[in-house]
Amino acid sequence: MSEDQHIPELTDAEKIRVRAMVSDMTEMSAGLRAGTATPEDVAGGVARIRSVEVDRDTMLNALHIPADAGPFARALETILRRIPDGWGRWISHDAGWYPIVVGVDERLSAIDPEYVVHQVKEKFGTLRYYCAPSGDEHSPAVSDAFRAITGEAERASASTCERCSEPGVLHETRYLVKTLCASCADSLGYTPVQQDTT
Repeated sequence: MSEDQHIPELTDAEKIRVRAMVSDMTEMSAGLRAGTATPEDVAGGVARIRSVEVDRDTMLNALHIPADAGPFARALETILRRIPDGWGRWISHDAGWYPIVVGVDERLSAIDPEYVVHQVKEKFGTLRYYCAPSGDEHSPAVSDAFRAITGEAERASASTCERCSEPGVLHETRYLVKTLCASCADSLGYTPVQQDTT
């Protein structure tokens, strides 16, 4: 991981505009999930999002350390710095999985200090940590170790609440699934996914 890599910084005004855009996207998504968004709501939300005056490349390549990172901020910044330009330097999941991804980074960097991250996100209710060893040449053993570590993290996320780190199970709303504890699921309006017992 190169410390001399130039990573652009958003100005305070740009940070405010990006937070407003994320808020608009979150609100529009919630309305779409609940089935309460009207075509006018969607059109208005899209117009506000498109009107954000932040250079696309700067926004994409700047570090987006989650506001709720707390004690994990420094470790998450390390992960974000591993992401090459053009991929978007975001952690795209909730705070409950921060301990898992920090552990993944610690284990992978012990094998390859210069390894590369492409995305860290939630998908279908579990963690996805997309990464690769550094350089063009690496042994099958290194690739196998990377797959084992990221696979273990994905399995751990399937039983860890994405919001609070307590034990969790898969829950659903009308359009989304998320691994949550009962309390977080209740506060967000999710219900447990019914397991097929046949």
